[in-house]
Amino acid sequence: MASFQDVANTMHIRGIRFDIKEFLFVLQFVIGEDMAVAYALVYDPAEYRRMVESEDEEQYLSKMLIKAEVQMEQQSCQHLREILEEDYQSEIQAKASTLKDYKFSGADVQKLLNNLLHERSADLSEASIRDVLALIKSMYDSGALDSGDSFQRHFISVPKKYDAMCTKCNREMYAVEGLDIVCKHCGQVYKWVEQEQRFYPKFDKL
Repeated sequence: MASFQDVANTMHIRGIRFDIKEFLFVLQFVIGEDMAVAYALVYDPAEYRRMVESEDEEQYLSKMLIKAEVQMEQQSCQHLREILEEDYQSEIQAKASTLKDYKFSGADVQKLLNNLLHERSADLSEASIRDVLALIKSMYDSGALDSGDSFQRHFISVPKKYDAMCTKCNREMYAVEGLDIVCKHCGQVYKWVEQEQRFYPKFDKL
């Protein structure tokens, strides 16, 4: 994790001041401590020790949570949280020894694939063409190949299509889920009822 001095230098560049209590409060929260407990440990340690495991602990922490949420909304704490979370995430990733030790996001996977492809394609004379092609396929399947086109990804929902038989003329027709249909042979109309997920024939007269 970044030291207090490192963070202070970064925040100084941004023109934001903070004190040691704010740093310790945000740091504890970022590494997983409950926000109310983190606040109490920094800003009210004596009272927190007295309240621990007492019958008033829950009520006390509820009050601390309100104060903690207000404190976290301060500009200094917001910037501290951003810096410390980024640093903590980077440190976890750097120390992960195997893939199961770290949960990679989609952006992480894309970055890894890009780096691997760059390394393999840097010297194609020694790289395995099969490995390079496998990497490209993996990148394509994961959506990591960015063409820069704003229409690069289109999601099309294809409704289910069924073979059906018209109850009026007994001829075959196609029924598409979610859409009203008309028999092309006799003109019988079938209305789709979304709530029941089924078709009902529309009668001209009762």
